Amino acid sequence: MQELTLRELQEACLGLLVDIHQFCQDNRINYSIAYGTLIGALRHKGFIPWDDDVDIIMPRPDYERFCKTYVAEDSKLIYYGNDPSSLTAFARVVDSKKTIQESARPWTKQISGVWVDVFPIDGVEEDRERYARRYSRLQKACDFAFKFRRQNQHLNPGDPLSSKIKVLLANILGFGGRVPSYMVKMMVKTMSEVPYGSTPYVGQCSCLDDGPIQFPIEDFKDFVLLPFENHEFYALSGYDHHLRQLYGDYMQFPPEEDRVPKHCWIKFYKKDYNNCF
Repeated sequence: MQELTLRELQEACLGLLVDIHQFCQDNRINYSIAYGTLIGALRHKGFIPWDDDVDIIMPRPDYERFCKTYVAEDSKLIYYGNDPSSLTAFARVVDSKKTIQESARPWTKQISGVWVDVFPIDGVEEDRERYARRYSRLQKACDFAFKFRRQNQHLNPGDPLSSKIKVLLANILGFGGRVPSYMVKMMVKTMSEVPYGSTPYVGQCSCLDDGPIQFPIEDFKDFVLLPFENHEFYALSGYDHHLRQLYGDYMQFPPEEDRVPKHCWIKFYKKDYNNCF
């Protein structure tokens, strides 16, 4: 198999995003491009040149409806609700026809290809300390589930004995995946404790990279179209305030040494490199 170039990976992600956008428009589901994808739209009118993924966010009610109804010809949705082996508390829309991936940190036992991350936005407490305590509980559960990612790795005859022993122990301790599956379900329950819209604040609690930041729900009141790679995709109307809470002056370029793809442990390949892109 031939490994995708960075540009081919971006094009594959873009194709998924186009399908997601159309589905959401047809079904009146709110979503927003997020994180590096949103910065790319504002700073580059497309991908950040070194970015290697696409992220979107959805208010919890829209997210739940999206997960239960999303269908597409060339992709599928994988999340804890339809895949007990999934070790993430968020969903991914995965290319199921053109690409395949291999990872040192597998997140599902299913065969998957290029994906788009779909993160729910949940209600959070007005009291920041209470939110921080709940966030800490989520972080511990997330760390526990992450330790079991190695058990999803398929062993090869040539793997060293130490690798085989680690996978065997992970499977024994994980009781065939039931323990990490329970932990992910517990995370989802904890994430949803504060109903969306019941307080003035929301947060992204499924991928715990940013800390317990309280975003004003007003930032998500409306959604606007932004240009991205000769397409238009939706963004939360309060995108400037949202990004400044996360990154400060997001229009400034990072240092040269940080301008590299972030998923260095994942490789993506074309299933049929003669007729894919």
